[in-house]
Amino acid sequence: MNRSVLLILLIATVSLFSCKGRGDTAVISVADTVETVVDTLSRTSITFILGEDNSAYNQYYTLANHYYRLNPDDRTEVVVDNLTSLSQVLDYLREHPADSCRPYGLINLVSHGNEFIDLQATVTPRGARISPQSLREALDEQKLLPPDSTIVDSLTQVYLHGCAVGQNQALLDGLAEAFGGRATVKASKLFEYYAYLSRNQNPSSVRHYFARTWYAFYHPDSVFDEAALIRQLRRSYPHDTTHWREGLRRRLQDNPSQLYHYSFIVPCSYSEIYGAKSDLPNVNSRSRREQWIAEHPDFRSLLSLTHIPQQYFQTKFYRQTFQSDGDSLLYGLRVKARAGVICLIQPLIASDTTGVPYPSYRPAEDDSTIFAFSTPQAICTTSR
Repeated sequence: MNRSVLLILLIATVSLFSCKGRGDTAVISVADTVETVVDTLSRTSITFILGEDNSAYNQYYTLANHYYRLNPDDRTEVVVDNLTSLSQVLDYLREHPADSCRPYGLINLVSHGNEFIDLQATVTPRGARISPQSLREALDEQKLLPPDSTIVDSLTQVYLHGCAVGQNQALLDGLAEAFGGRATVKASKLFEYYAYLSRNQNPSSVRHYFARTWYAFYHPDSVFDEAALIRQLRRSYPHDTTHWREGLRRRLQDNPSQLYHYSFIVPCSYSEIYGAKSDLPNVNSRSRREQWIAEHPDFRSLLSLTHIPQQYFQTKFYRQTFQSDGDSLLYGLRVKARAGVICLIQPLIASDTTGVPYPSYRPAEDDSTIFAFSTPQAICTTSR
């Protein structure tokens, strides 16, 4: 028999056995050659849309859903849009192995998020938002069960799509550990969004864009003051000639090339537990609340992680009561801080060489000026 025909038969045999879990492939003497060939086979790609839109002005999840189902370049074989937490994603992957009998190739995670602290998606259903700290706590408490190497391996890429979340290296490293410490987690350092190209909002016309961004902040209780926001932007970006007023007055684009703005809230939460009700601090007046903040550097450090000046935060205090393991009660003080953010967004449009309107800029997949990647030693260096 011709040697090339024999090799093809051997490869086919090993592939068949590996899908069925057979253990009698050790007799094959060309194992190294077979492994190389098998690893080049196509792998299943999957997208998780981890939220629902709550505003007609920002259809991030809806458009992403269309994009990863219909775009000829970036659509994935599977799109899941009924999960909202990381634990559900990991459970789904374990319960639905890739059809190719190999680990998954690409896993897209689509979630609102911010480069400051966290993602909108939660660690567990109705649990804490995904952040480096909440991931660490969930892993330590075994609330997250990382998938094994038959589901995710070193050739798997987890691509996190959010708003400049690639600026948060600790978040990427925490996610890498949640996926078992084998896959590479990738995210853009730039803003990401999706837009229709057609006026009739044809789902197949949705495109994915990267964008430059500029930030201004406001107190959640206040009404936008355009003049104040422009002054703030000029102070923050003194050498920038962007037409701030145009972007502040445009919430929806007429076409994907236009400067526009998106507003959102950055939340911070802090808790303390006390053994007796009498130990709870008195925060019944504004002066006492200000004193509490002044005496708690850990809370102020949490706010500083956002890079938002403290005067833009609205801070509220809540008393809580918990049942301990026994019959006794524990008492808590929960402090919630919220700051408003105005994000001005200027899409990056590529040079049009194909006649396609408003072509999106497509950086190289390994461009480290645009993308950030989890560090290989993340599972060892993440603080405990």
